[in-house]
Parts: sequence; structure tokens; C-alpha cells
Amino acid sequence: MRRRLGKASSTTSMLLTLVLVLAACGRHSDEPSTPEQPVSQDTSVCSGPMGVGSQVPEGAGTGDLIKSEPLNPVGKQAEGFPVRATVWRILYVSMGVDETDLQLVCGMAAIPESGPRVVDGKADILAWSHGTVGLDQRCLPSSNPEKLFWGPMPGGIGAVGIGNELGEYEGTPDNGALQYALDQGWSVAATDYQPNDTYVVGRVAAANVLDSVRALAQLVEEQHADSEKIDTYEMVTWGHSQGGHAALWAGQMADTYYSSTSPSKPTPTIELAGVVGLAPASTFVAAPGSDARGLADWEMHKTIEVVGLPIPALELQIGPALFSYIFGSWSNFATSVPMSPDAALPAFPGIGAITPDAILTAQGQQSVRTITSLCLETESKKVQAATAPYRDARTNQMLVQSIWNLPDPYTVGEYFPGGLDAACAAPPDEGIGAWCDWITWNMPGPRGTSPYPEVPMSEGKPVPILIGQGMDDSIIHCMPAEDASVSVVPPASDCMSSALFDDLSPYYCDASGPVSTLHLLAYRKDGSASPASHLSIPGQLSAADLTRDGTRTRFAGSPVQEFMSGAFASSLTPGCVETVVNSWIRATERWSPSHHRTGRSPGPRQKAGPRNETPRRDRARVRHRGARCV
Repeated sequence: MRRRLGKASSTTSMLLTLVLVLAACGRHSDEPSTPEQPVSQDTSVCSGPMGVGSQVPEGAGTGDLIKSEPLNPVGKQAEGFPVRATVWRILYVSMGVDETDLQLVCGMAAIPESGPRVVDGKADILAWSHGTVGLDQRCLPSSNPEKLFWGPMPGGIGAVGIGNELGEYEGTPDNGALQYALDQGWSVAATDYQPNDTYVVGRVAAANVLDSVRALAQLVEEQHADSEKIDTYEMVTWGHSQGGHAALWAGQMADTYYSSTSPSKPTPTIELAGVVGLAPASTFVAAPGSDARGLADWEMHKTIEVVGLPIPALELQIGPALFSYIFGSWSNFATSVPMSPDAALPAFPGIGAITPDAILTAQGQQSVRTITSLCLETESKKVQAATAPYRDARTNQMLVQSIWNLPDPYTVGEYFPGGLDAACAAPPDEGIGAWCDWITWNMPGPRGTSPYPEVPMSEGKPVPILIGQGMDDSIIHCMPAEDASVSVVPPASDCMSSALFDDLSPYYCDASGPVSTLHLLAYRKDGSASPASHLSIPGQLSAADLTRDGTRTRFAGSPVQEFMSGAFASSLTPGCVETVVNSWIRATERWSPSHHRTGRSPGPRQKAGPRNETPRRDRARVRHRGARCV
């Protein structure tokens, strides 16, 4: 294990640290980094004239593998490249606005060198969904796999990385998640998502994930035709932030999508075994009439600071940055391809048209045009510059006033919640109402308004879900109130993942008892031992060792690994469990599904145990470096 130490030594490095929180998943920003032995930069399989955005071959169906490029000849020279495995860029067919709109999508695939482990005709696939890195094809993991696929967490799924105030703990690639999966005989698929205009469009993200698994299955058939025949793949979907949203949606859509669509090539059956969503984007708006607040209102005027310093030049206005991706991509997607009026699998609601003017000011529309063209890995300074004016929310307003919700009086730099919850509860006009329809449609979980299943299902039964969450997360908001206990998970009013857990619980634990497995595992902030932030939570839940010294950052034995293995083996204990892992565990223990407190039904959480000594912050402090992804 390597422990990297050191503080920002200049204003420039501090600014880079700041901006990386938005998902610039690399060790440096705005300056391309090149490993000593670079991975092949020939991405023509994805970005060439016959790649993403080109015509789908005649007769091809959803999930068909169109092209593949092995990266082994040069990829093994990149730090962290998995051993005893083959890694590929893959181009495959997926679904756009509806079943009549087929699109070419790119991604990554990794296969054990000798082929998948097969038991009684069954094999396992892990489907990884990445966090926010930008919308353009050049921004996506297949264009930068050494950082965004086999790179360290949270950008990739290689070495387990855990950030702290002084630097970061980082394990070694041979003890990372990707290598562990391949050593177990699991294959791994990782979609780019359809680029440009489908950001957090749930049905499209789900199709992209599910079809990447089909394409990987076809690649295995091509490359290991002489191996033991595979009749069925068990699949676990897994993602962080934007990727957590995609993993949940893929779980909800799996049965419906696989039964309603088919590739043209023979492909084994794929069955959903489990879902892992780490700080997943969910609960975009609160339930009407509740005292909770939705994610959009929490984020709208959130300022991210470097080590708590209120220096405007070193701040990131995170709401305008993320809203640019949402409103910009959705506006384009709504008019990109006409949706069939009788579509069986529509990607968005067919009622009302969304227009930028209905929700964005003229200044906001200009910001959207600027930001949606940028890659967060290499152009994060430009994102910071484009959002900086919104620190003065009176002079610079991105959204219409009913949603911007500017208070009077107002002080420059002041935090205040947005007004989307109220606007969607009682839309002031049809234009905003149409946007609210899109927002609630794309929410995962039971409160989403799409016509698709409300929870991940297989054979009529809810599929096991693990939700992971840090309790100092200012992006997918989860922070205890000022006087609240930090020994219990914050309630739905203070934690988006708690709201999701509460929505899912009745489906998993009804009056007759537990039906399936639903876990919400949270980490409270505990100095450098547990940052519990949006960026640290993938590493914290993927690390076997929960002791304070952080010296065993390996995937084997971690909560995520044990959940995945249990899901594949159908051995998880049914029940609804939510716990703050580091509030009770002894220094010599690791969390496991058998080490937990009794689950509860949704309802008020009791205040007990240690109190939160840190006042609730209107600004989030960022003290991380390294590969980052939202």
C-alpha cells in the first residue's frame, strides 16, 4: 500500500484540488497526463467514422457487439492494468429515445485470461457505471481507460483509494476491485453511456448498461468459443453518483428490457442478482407535502470551498455546473429524434415539450452552452470559471426566479435552498410543469413517475440492493443536522440516500417480514480516518479494513465485495438494514452482512450516541486530491 502525503503548495494546486471534486477523474487537471508507457490512443473503434454516432449496421439488435479492440499489446504498460486478463474497447448497439431508435455506444470489457468461471452453465458479470466526467465522447472512459476504468478509485475501479485531509490512502492494483473480480472468474462490463445528450436519462442509461453486458457476453463467445458453454450470466450492477443512478435504473429495467428486446446474435440469458449504488443520484425533488428537501434544491446554491476557506477565486458553484449538464443534454435529447407516439420503451414522458426558455435565463443558457462542451478531466478550470459568476446569485441568475428562489435580503456568497420542490409541487406554468415531469420521470426508485418497475426485480421478487453513503457528502446531500446524533443515519430530510432507503423499504420488508435484502451502509465523518465524503465513499466501502490506520485498503473482504459475492451466490440474508458502520464496529472487526444492528421500518430515527460536533455547513470543505468523479 502506498500512502501519498502532502498539502497543496500553491494557489494553482489548491484550485486544481477544488475543481476535481466535480469529477475531474485524474491526478491533474487541465494538463493531459501521460503514463510512461501510454495506453494506445487509437480510439477509432469508438470515435472513428464508423464508431459512436454512425449508422447501426443493418439487422443488428440491441446488445449486439459491432467492434472490439484488445488493449493488451500496449495497455499492460499502463499502471494498474489488470493481470491474467484481457481488456477491450467495445462498440455495441443500444437503445435511444425508444425501440425504433438504435444507437452505437462504446464501453470497456475485461475478461479473465482463461475465460469466465463457469459452474453448471452459469457465469458472473459485474456491470460498472461511471460517475460524471463530461458528455462528449472524448471525455468518456473508453477514451481514458487508464484513469476511468482500471485507474484507482473513485475515478476507476482499480486500486482502492480513500481520501483524507493530508493526501490519500491508496492500495495496490493487485488488491483492487477490478483485479479481484477477474481473479474470481467474473467478467466486467463498463459502458460509456450514449454521449452528448443523455445525462441522467434513466431509461437510456439502463439500456446502455444492460446492452454492455450483452455485448460482453458475445465477446466471451467469440474469444472463448472452446471453453465450457455458458447458458446464463448472473449480473450485479454497480455505480457511484451518476453511475449509482444508472445502476439503480438498470436494475429496475433489467427484466422489462431483456424480455422486450433482443440482439440478433445468440447471447446467453442474463439474470439480475444484485444492485450496488454508492452515493447514488436520486430523490431529485422531495415528495409533495413533506418537510424534506430534494437533491436539486440542496445543490442549487452550494459552494464548494478549498479547506474551508471562503476565497471566491477558489470556489466552485456546483449547482450551476451539474444543472448545465442536465438542462443542456435534456433540451437536446427531447428534440434529437422523434419519439414514436406508441413507443413501448419511451425514454421520456410524452406530455408537454421542454424548452430552455421555460427554466433557464439568457445567462443560464449561455452557461449551459459553455459547460456542456467541456470535459471535466482536462478542462475543469474552464468549468470553474463558467460557474464563478453565480456566487453573486442576485446579479447572476441561472434559472427563472420561481426556481432560483433568491431571498430578500440577500448577501453575496450566502447559501440558500433552491425552489424546485415548491415549483414542481405546484408548477406556476406549463413550461416548468413539463420540466418537472422529466425530473420525476428520471428519478430512480418508487417515487419516480416513469411507467417502469419501481424496484429492481427478478422472477417477481425484489433483488438485493446495497446503498452506500458518506455522512459528510455535500454533493449527493447527506449531513446530520447540527445537534443530531452521528451514530445513526440522518433522516430523509438530511440525507438523499435515506429518502431512497425509506422509499424502497416497504417493498423489501413488508408487514409479513423481510422479502429481500436492502442495506444502507453509511460512514460518519471521523477526521482523516473517515472523510465520509462523496469522493471517499467508494473507497471506504470497498476497503476490507475499517480500522483507523487505513493500512489494508484491499477490496477482498470489504462490504461491497461481500455483498456482491453474496448476491451472486444467492446467500444474502433478507432484511432492511441501515447502519453507520464506523459508529460501533470494534477496531479489529470488519463489517459483514452478519454484523449489523437490527433493521427498522421507515420512521423517525432516535437521537442517541455521540453528537455531531460540526455545525451544519452552508459551504462544503474539500480536502481531496487524486482521481475524482461525481
